[in-house]
Amino acid sequence: MTRKNIPTYTIEFPLRIPIWQQDRLEKKLKIARLVYNSCLGEALKRHKAVKANKNYRILINEPKSKIRDKQLSELRLTFGFSEYGMHHFVKSVQQKFKENIGSLEAQKIATRAFEAVEKLHFGKAKRVHFKSFRDDISVENKSNSTGLRYVDGNILWGDKPTKKNPKPKNWICAPITLKANDEYAHIALLDKTKYVRILKREVRGKVRYYSQLILEGYPPKKSNRKVADDETKRVGIDIGTSTIAISSDSKVELRELAPECNTEERELRRIQRKMDRSKRSTNPNNFHENGTIRKGRLTWTYSNQYKKLRQKRKELFLKTTIKRKLAHEILANDILHLGSDIRVETMRFQSLQRRAKNTTRNKKNGKINHKKRFGKSIANRAPAMLLAMIDRKLGYQGRTIKKIDTYATKASQFNHRTNEYNKKQLSERWNHFGEISIQRDLYSAFLIGNTNETLNSVDVDLCNAQWDNFVKLHNREVEQLKKSSSKTLRWFVA
Repeated sequence: MTRKNIPTYTIEFPLRIPIWQQDRLEKKLKIARLVYNSCLGEALKRHKAVKANKNYRILINEPKSKIRDKQLSELRLTFGFSEYGMHHFVKSVQQKFKENIGSLEAQKIATRAFEAVEKLHFGKAKRVHFKSFRDDISVENKSNSTGLRYVDGNILWGDKPTKKNPKPKNWICAPITLKANDEYAHIALLDKTKYVRILKREVRGKVRYYSQLILEGYPPKKSNRKVADDETKRVGIDIGTSTIAISSDSKVELRELAPECNTEERELRRIQRKMDRSKRSTNPNNFHENGTIRKGRLTWTYSNQYKKLRQKRKELFLKTTIKRKLAHEILANDILHLGSDIRVETMRFQSLQRRAKNTTRNKKNGKINHKKRFGKSIANRAPAMLLAMIDRKLGYQGRTIKKIDTYATKASQFNHRTNEYNKKQLSERWNHFGEISIQRDLYSAFLIGNTNETLNSVDVDLCNAQWDNFVKLHNREVEQLKKSSSKTLRWFVA
């Protein structure tokens, strides 16, 4: 295994920054923000120069080919639009602040800025955002030998004290907060530290600092972690925008993704409505009579109430992020407890986030249908994050998620009893097999779990062998769903 392929994991600790060192850390983070904005601005200039080039515009309209892609890549390099081009640019910027920011730390900042503009360049993002003084920021190193580093329970940053200079102005030494009974953290710290990251967050109106150690190897196994009895057991997953259907030989289940975030969604909508009303009342000249924002450069005035709501919204976003991540981690562990042969359809969640292209009308009342699709649901539930977590956890066992061919398998249309494909409307939630009715999502998960090894078709013989057990587990789950307190889950079995 090469150095690049060595597995890594991250562990986070709160930092106990002495009061007399907080100003030093704030100064370093302020400089890091300035360096990031400088790199972001330069990357944007190079991006615009590439887009404005006549040869580039001619090449981009030609049919895709390896030769064309190579020419485009060479053209970008001539304008310095590359990660290493930004590393060269940040070198002169870092020299002005070398007492506070190291060269490797500046390179990481430049890489982050370039990746943001690169998404804009390739159409994966609509805009980039410069860091304001209110924004949280993080700084990380490339190694644990110089600059920002972890040594013997302390985060060190800056020049070491010497006899000539016993109290250097830029020196920071902050111990990490480690609980005595945290067995996981104590074992993790025995692994080699690759590099360190420092984060600044504002929680409940107070600024807090955290350190993340990126460690080599696999994370320690927790004592209460449930492990599958047989790692070769199959688990089929049919994941949607807000729910996930799970099918294995021991359990059939339909679960809501991150249900804990529902309350925060409602509170967030109320806060945003208040902010909108406040902004309109303090900036009436920035809006047309129909309520739309005027074009051009506008000056905005924000009331104190608006600023308080903005801070509350920021904290709510942070709270929702933590809750969603924790819920996904628990769900991923529950799925891996059922087996390690995880199978799922190949999904492109980005395409589900986009607005519909075609304008359609409601057949009943003739009104134009909304073009909105599943953008808000995907943003709140983060189904792709769950799959990434499962894949990461499987990687510790040397496995990966098996993604079946969606278009070849057509799990939502296939009937293993008749070997026929029948298209269904999204409103059709049940499949009927004589007197037996099977919930659509659970049946799709069952078929996905019983695909062949080439992952492009359903193994009918395997489905027939597992059918009776699946129906038994399915009926038990449907009865529980009908009694569920979740309106979302009850709708799926209504």
